[in-house]
Amino acid sequence: MKEACMLGKAVETQKLSCAATVKCLLLMLAVLSVLNPAMLPPFGFENDRTSTWPSPIEERQNFNAMNSGKEALFEMKESENVIESAESSTTQPSVPSDQVQDEAPSKTESISTELSVSSNQEQDQATSNSDSPAQNTGIICEFSNYRYNMCSIEVNLKVMGSSATVLLIPPSYTTPADTSTVWKIRPFTRKWEEVTMARVRELTIQWASNQNQGPACDVTHDVPVLIFATAGFPFNPFHDYTDLLIPLFVAANQYNGKIQFAATNFHWPWIKKFMPHLQALSHYPIINLDSETLVHCFPSGQVGLRGTGPITVDNSSDQNGYTMVDFRHFVSTSLSLERAQVDIIEQKNSNKKPRVAILLRKGTRTFTNENEVVEMAEGVGFEVVRVDTETTKDFPRIAHLINSCDVLMGLHGAGLTNMMYLPNNATIIQVIPWGDLRYISWKDYGEPTKDMGLNYIEYEIKEEESTLIEKYPRNHTVFTNPQELHKQGWRAMYYVYLVEQSVKLDVNRFRGVLVDLFNSLSQ
Repeated sequence: MKEACMLGKAVETQKLSCAATVKCLLLMLAVLSVLNPAMLPPFGFENDRTSTWPSPIEERQNFNAMNSGKEALFEMKESENVIESAESSTTQPSVPSDQVQDEAPSKTESISTELSVSSNQEQDQATSNSDSPAQNTGIICEFSNYRYNMCSIEVNLKVMGSSATVLLIPPSYTTPADTSTVWKIRPFTRKWEEVTMARVRELTIQWASNQNQGPACDVTHDVPVLIFATAGFPFNPFHDYTDLLIPLFVAANQYNGKIQFAATNFHWPWIKKFMPHLQALSHYPIINLDSETLVHCFPSGQVGLRGTGPITVDNSSDQNGYTMVDFRHFVSTSLSLERAQVDIIEQKNSNKKPRVAILLRKGTRTFTNENEVVEMAEGVGFEVVRVDTETTKDFPRIAHLINSCDVLMGLHGAGLTNMMYLPNNATIIQVIPWGDLRYISWKDYGEPTKDMGLNYIEYEIKEEESTLIEKYPRNHTVFTNPQELHKQGWRAMYYVYLVEQSVKLDVNRFRGVLVDLFNSLSQ
């Protein structure tokens, strides 16, 4: 009996030990999943490089905005651990915010993006948001697209900036089936980025119980209203156009200026910079909803914008029939750009030379031998226009400068968005850094040229042209298997290939690219 009792206790102890072990493993897995989602198996996610959005580098959230305090330190330390080896233990640099704003994830980091999308969709359902129109009410909301939330309103509405409320007035001939329905919208086009969207002011759309509910109108407009947020990453040209200007054009151009803009997260310097575009779309001063105390009444309106792909008009969705050719024509017209087309230069009868604008970045992804690059291009026969970071800030002068050129050349980065101002049939040359970045470089700046009427050339550097050879041995994973870093997540890949790396261009190897291009531009 005693032995049986002892045996029973042993079995019970063993069961408890197993249970404790299982609990510990589950707890560890839960902690790891929170701290590093990339360590989990990619359930429901294709790692195939041909899979679709989201993928481009520019489409990633600001790293500094995502992390703060101990969490940021942990993430940085994790990145260090990924690239450490017996041969190298290089310390990772800090990342200035102005160098991170235009960057985004490798395809293997999209798991966390999908999780963010799921979270937003759950929130939409919890607030009764729906893509289906409310019965006989004249309001249709789109909440299923992971890029944006948007409501189209075809009834009278009152906009109250002070309370961030849009009050819908039911028509006299009908009453909404359910006046308790409430829509919540953060009117910005990066819905999948939860940290970005958390900074966007939330607007509430709701029904008045009758035509007389709510405050009286202080200002009555006879044109529709378009409500959006000037949030995100202002003055990064990739985001300026992708997140705001292209979606604004798609939504507003059909009204021929007879539409009222109203903005929350009102960013006056951004609005002032792009006033030529904004005034071409709307003939009225923009309402600042953050400080407005008056009640504005409209016959109809739209809250939120339809997001697009990287610097393009997304032809797969409802974009009012517009294309990037239409948008580039709008840009050219609103900025009064002089050149519409690149013409072949007859060298025998002209002293003119084809002009190439070379983007000269500072800080990250620079040409370490930029003078040698310029001299080589001039030796081929081009007139070279140096475009540094200060020059690109001078808008709209930069647009006219780029428009005067036949070619735009630069390392992968937001500055390549200036191709928007090139004349038709001009050429963009994207220099792709080392690190298996060809796909994301193509998605950001190669693919959009197809719909812009531009020519595209890419030049992928070799290991010898990367400054990483000064930091890592040649048998390091950085060189032997770049995808291994991609698989470890965005931060590991980003710090190595997009922050630490610059390029010493092999001018002898690259010269052939420019010679062929020069010959195609002159005769």
